[in-house]
Amino acid sequence: MNGMRIVAGAVLAMVLAGGAVTSAQNNPYRNYTEEKFVQNMQAADRNYAAVKTFIAKADYESAKAQLTRAREQMALTITFWRDVKKNDAVAMLRQALSSLDALDATMSADKVDGSAVAAASDRINAACQSCHTVYREQDPATKAYRVRRFAQ
Repeated sequence: MNGMRIVAGAVLAMVLAGGAVTSAQNNPYRNYTEEKFVQNMQAADRNYAAVKTFIAKADYESAKAQLTRAREQMALTITFWRDVKKNDAVAMLRQALSSLDALDATMSADKVDGSAVAAASDRINAACQSCHTVYREQDPATKAYRVRRFAQ
């Protein structure tokens, strides 16, 4: 009887372990590829370009809506940086996200100050540029940007 319990326990452990593996395989964020990272960053860039267009028109409500989408796309990229163990990139991403939040707050004021919005936007550009300087490079032939190769 004791032997049966041991066998049953071992079978249960294997079933549970198999379930954990299956669960990890079904997690869409488990294998966040460089390709997906690039897609999210390009989407964030397009959305932020729209934010700047709306800001130029002083259409702050539309800018805030577009900013939400840019932030959402950018926030997803934390998975890539964690997977490749680049803590400095995680910190730069968090700074950029904080800057996006600050711009949202600035545009949500009762009376929006255009110069404060411009300053907040400049901080976002600086935050993005700090990461791009370290982790983005331009292909000399095609002029396309790509993620810089780095040791993992």
